[in-house]
Amino acid sequence: GSALEGLLVGLSGVAKQAEEELGVGADQDQLVSHSVRVNVFSSIEFLLKYSPSLRELVKSGNVEIQGGIYHLETGRVEFLGRSPRQAELLRSDPSLPPSLQALPIRTTTDGPLPSKEALKLLKEGNARFTSGAAISGKITPAMRKALVKEGQAPHTAII
Repeated sequence: GSALEGLLVGLSGVAKQAEEELGVGADQDQLVSHSVRVNVFSSIEFLLKYSPSLRELVKSGNVEIQGGIYHLETGRVEFLGRSPRQAELLRSDPSLPPSLQALPIRTTTDGPLPSKEALKLLKEGNARFTSGAAISGKITPAMRKALVKEGQAPHTAII
């Protein structure tokens, strides 16, 4: 497994959505073309869902996020516009990306982490990244409040 494989696994949901939207009669070219469009909107939706700073800029009208497809054969960009789900996503509660949801939450009230434990956490995270393994879990409201109130305290700084 590799990081690339992990990214490609993430595209399987995009391909499945495209296939469901087009139905069983679609040929391979139609499926690939529609998958690209679905992926563009999926990327926009990821940003709107998980980036608090971008969400606020879009809500305030200071930034617009528009999708587009660059066609290599012509050099032209096909603009797709906003995500059809933009308004819904901006109304939703912000959340952490799936890759961060199961990570240990450390605040400034936590004491120093022993070096062996910090190294273990780094190695585990690196193994997950290089194998493309998904991380599942959930950050509770209490964890979020602790981060806001106490501040985040990363367990390791690499110099």
